[in-house]
Amino acid sequence: MSTQTADYLVVGGGLYGCVTAYNLARMGANNIALLERGGICSGGTAKSCAIVRTHYSITANMLHAVESLKIFADFEERVGGDIGWRRTGYLIVGPEEHREPMLTVFQEQNDYGIDTAELTPTEANELHPLLQFDDVGVIGYDSMTGYTDPYLTTLAYANRARDLGVAIHTETPVTGLKLNGATKQVQTPHDNFESAIVILALGPWTNTLLNGTGLKLPYVTSRHKVITLKIDQPYKPHWPIVKDLTTPDKIYFRPETGGVVLIGTGDHGDPIGDADTLTDHVDLEHVSRIGRLISNRMPAFNHAQYTAGWTGPYDISDDWNPLVGEAPGYEGLYVMVGFSGHGFKLAPTIGESLAQTILGQKPRIPIDMYTPDRFETGRVLHGAYGIGSIS
Repeated sequence: MSTQTADYLVVGGGLYGCVTAYNLARMGANNIALLERGGICSGGTAKSCAIVRTHYSITANMLHAVESLKIFADFEERVGGDIGWRRTGYLIVGPEEHREPMLTVFQEQNDYGIDTAELTPTEANELHPLLQFDDVGVIGYDSMTGYTDPYLTTLAYANRARDLGVAIHTETPVTGLKLNGATKQVQTPHDNFESAIVILALGPWTNTLLNGTGLKLPYVTSRHKVITLKIDQPYKPHWPIVKDLTTPDKIYFRPETGGVVLIGTGDHGDPIGDADTLTDHVDLEHVSRIGRLISNRMPAFNHAQYTAGWTGPYDISDDWNPLVGEAPGYEGLYVMVGFSGHGFKLAPTIGESLAQTILGQKPRIPIDMYTPDRFETGRVLHGAYGIGSIS
């Protein structure tokens, strides 16, 4: 078995791995390798609903979301490639008890240049005529939000990384890690790779790979279900994404190809021990429960037809916020995990900021608040809505 060397070694070919490798190369780093056990975007990113929104009660999350939105919305010019970007706008509805924090977020969004305003039910119905608001205390609308295609987005970053000289090794699973010492070794069935800098961008598979190294990161893995429903009339592609904070599941929904509505949840999901055990089975009880919630918000869906469903993994940290940076006690080992359901929309700038950190530069957008050891040092991040992917 031969040994290859790299100055920077990224493990994981999902969105975060490809974004980070691209940014390292864009900033002038050389001899970068990326290892992916399957194909590009064959893990958790592929299951993402790929919504790009900026409503966050934690300022750091909002800032990264705002700056990442600029990249998504102007991707061809800023990075290069077609990512299937569609700007629809984003309606968020909440109960009366959420009025104060929601209005605070709206104002902060405006301060960062996002076009967000409180709407009346009549104004909101002009944007989305199927919605009813009898049980809603506050409605907000962000006109700049949209969604992309997760595969196209990841592939675009991977292609640009290749263009800049990154060696991408697909079908290359990691079978072992040796993390002690200045040079770290990553073992695969074909070659060993050695590097002083290793970046683990594996999402929920991170602790599985770290098993036996003495390092375990503070997150859990859960299964989330996504379904699509169809009614007799087409669900218009220009209707806004909707987030419903009045529901216990914190459901969200958006248009999807084929005139259907795609519906996901922002709750904890079902705990699982291993993301590799996921199947795309969605139980009918879940379909029925989500159907009741969606028909409350859109009465036209009282007799909707279930058309498709799948599942994807969430890696949820103890405070529902990312764990990004150098692993405590392991110089040269960097991690990106714990994104808790909002990783896609933050990826362009968190990947950029980690690359700048690794290269000894001051990040354009700070990531020090996401340090993996923040729970031991009393720097837990608290959102206004409690736990959940809207933090």
